[in-house]
Amino acid sequence: MKKNRSKQILTKSDYEKFNPTDTRYYGLFYRKNGDEFKVKIDPKRFCRALGIEFNDSVINVINSRKTHYFYPRKNNYNDYNCNVFETVIKDIKEYWEHHYKDIISLANKRIKKPKPESIGDNMHFMMGIIDIDEAESMNRYKNSVNEARYQQDCYKLVSSLYASFVHQFASQIESVTVYVLNRENAIKDRFDRNMLYSTAVGKKTKVEELPSFKYYDKLYCLWNFIKHNSLSTFEKLKTHYPELLYEDIQYKQGIPAFSAIKFSENLIIELLDGCSQFFKEYCKLVFDEDYEEAQWNYDDFFYKIVREEIELIDNPLGLPFYI
Repeated sequence: MKKNRSKQILTKSDYEKFNPTDTRYYGLFYRKNGDEFKVKIDPKRFCRALGIEFNDSVINVINSRKTHYFYPRKNNYNDYNCNVFETVIKDIKEYWEHHYKDIISLANKRIKKPKPESIGDNMHFMMGIIDIDEAESMNRYKNSVNEARYQQDCYKLVSSLYASFVHQFASQIESVTVYVLNRENAIKDRFDRNMLYSTAVGKKTKVEELPSFKYYDKLYCLWNFIKHNSLSTFEKLKTHYPELLYEDIQYKQGIPAFSAIKFSENLIIELLDGCSQFFKEYCKLVFDEDYEEAQWNYDDFFYKIVREEIELIDNPLGLPFYI
């Protein structure tokens, strides 16, 4: 016997029979099966009962369904790979903004600036061995040497701090990439960038052709040069991203890489923002994930809205659970 599906659709009077502390009152139905948690939503009832309106992009996705109820695409926020990448990049950026940037700005203050020498500090002059002109010449030379050494020490400290941050930044990007590809069964025991590129085989675009790929590639070229301090990694960086290097640098094998790189705060922000955009483009291409949609199209998003509304009824004073 064919089911009468019209009886499965609840009317306004049906919903009013539920208690306002029941998620069904808001048009949200859920089931639990062990660790599995899934919801289905009556969009009209959901919006009417909660007094909210979705923007056009959300409405378009919801209205594209072929059933009365809307079933969110994912269960949790982090079920979207683009959200996993973005969470890590946001954490790195926050660490830069609130911690590391201040460390770099204060670094120069950790190095004691040499006190300019005066004629009175010159023992040869005080003993009458040299005249005043010779003393002044000697002091100018010593002060210039001390100032150059001070500037070099400051540059070395700041550059090494930048290099350390880039190393940490790139390492975390590779770490989250391995995590995502592993859970997608795209890698086994080892990882290199070719494995990332291979995930787009058969797609309309290659990973290397994505608009923001250059930022991801720039980070890797920079990282490899910092790690290996070799002529080959220097030449690769010089070929693809010469703006990162001092123009008149004569690099030789084994010279510390950070001494050849033009680090700056703008470079760090460029790489962070660029990698963020790259992984959004990558996840759209490979996993068919739209980043804007990934901010709401999951079960917990809707369930949290309803639970917060119920909490206002059950606990209007917002008292902590342990009281």
